[in-house]
Amino acid sequence: MNPRQIFDEAWGRADMLTVIHTFVARRGTGALRPDELLRAEWVARVSALDLFIHELVAQRMLKIISQELPQTAAFTRFRVSTDTAARMAVGPATAAQAAFDLDLREQFSTLTFQMPDKIADAIRLCSSVKLWNAVAENQNLGAPTAQIEVFSKNIKATLSLIVGRRNKIAHEGDLQPGVPREPWPISESDVAEVRNFIQCLVISIDSVVAAADPP
Repeated sequence: MNPRQIFDEAWGRADMLTVIHTFVARRGTGALRPDELLRAEWVARVSALDLFIHELVAQRMLKIISQELPQTAAFTRFRVSTDTAARMAVGPATAAQAAFDLDLREQFSTLTFQMPDKIADAIRLCSSVKLWNAVAENQNLGAPTAQIEVFSKNIKATLSLIVGRRNKIAHEGDLQPGVPREPWPISESDVAEVRNFIQCLVISIDSVVAAADPP
């Protein structure tokens, strides 16, 4: 499966949370808390973005190893274990790619690609595109060059806020600091904005990374 297909699979699972929330909110009893489904969906949407970046970068780095794509400066600085390097040196091409893929995914398993800087760093491993300016141009076709930097900063700021709220939900119970510790409010429209933003972002990243490849 390519990165977009993998993203779409995870995205479809998050869509089920939307459906369940709608059902519970309309037919549930006062004992149920449908807003918790919105929090779960928020986390799932960010997770789908993270998964997409992981797969996009990993699959493209394998293409660099097989010489289907050119190396980037960041790629040349990527390090694998001595055991992996040895297996890549003596084995056939398919075995070398498998060894590299295993090492790469083991390293990536401890990383998250959600915040703008982390995503840009990951993309540099497999593409020379100036990511956030390219995304801003893609989403604002025909905009004056002087405005692209502003749009780029706005996209990064919005993503940072979305990921920050995701972290509060996943790691802090989404609780406000006062006493009693009540959850921060969340609404269907809040999650709809997250859904639309991330979906557009993934489409743009997929497009601008491919467009930056040599013919």
